[in-house]
Amino acid sequence: MKAAVGFIGTNPLRGFPPESLFWMYGGAGSAAMPAVARNRWPRMIGHMTPASAPAEDPKAVLHRIAAIAALGVALAFGIQILIVAAKLLLGGYVARPLLPLDLASGVAWSVVVCLATGIGVSVLRAAPTVSGLIAALFAPLAVAASRAANQMMSAAIGVIGKQAAVSLVTLAGLKALEYGLLGFLLARLAQSGETRFARFAGTGLGLGIVFAGVALWIRLAAGTAPAAEIAATAINEVIFPAGCAAVVYVGRMMARAGSG
Repeated sequence: MKAAVGFIGTNPLRGFPPESLFWMYGGAGSAAMPAVARNRWPRMIGHMTPASAPAEDPKAVLHRIAAIAALGVALAFGIQILIVAAKLLLGGYVARPLLPLDLASGVAWSVVVCLATGIGVSVLRAAPTVSGLIAALFAPLAVAASRAANQMMSAAIGVIGKQAAVSLVTLAGLKALEYGLLGFLLARLAQSGETRFARFAGTGLGLGIVFAGVALWIRLAAGTAPAAEIAATAINEVIFPAGCAAVVYVGRMMARAGSG
């Protein structure tokens, strides 16, 4: 027995299966081990456990980022279709020369903000606070990219775009708060192991309804707006966060499939 204790004390069992204890102590297992050996065994097991999981394939990460970006473009197209349909149904005027401007700004906004939120949640798999911070920091950049894309398209086709109803600073601050919260909440869902699509999309939808009310209040406070414009604003503010949450959900499921 002393020999066995000395054998364990020098820790030569690194790499040995735990079942070796069963034979070492005459079939009695760890119950027959001296106290010093029992105290050292968990530390020995720690040496036998790999320190970290293997790194994820970079190609899979790039594929996931590309998928999020592509879905962001598709989301922007879908939102623009819904806005045009709402305007036509409510008797609003749809200026066809302005459609490329709206589409360019919508695509730029959608890709940047969905990528930022998706990278925090499904690529970096960051903590909720970090994911929210990433989305909050990139939301103002998405607003600026949207305005820049609108101006570039306007210069390219020689069309003067309509003046924004909300100042850039106000809009950037509002979007930073909204999408910071969205990134935080979606990361919490991902961290909890949630896999239901309805929970992700419902989180985006609920947040969109709250901030749509704020956006409409600011819009109406800036001046009267026709019903078609109010409907367009409501669709953009309510549907887009839900769609962005759906995009993040797809990225999250791709990450789970890759790690599984």
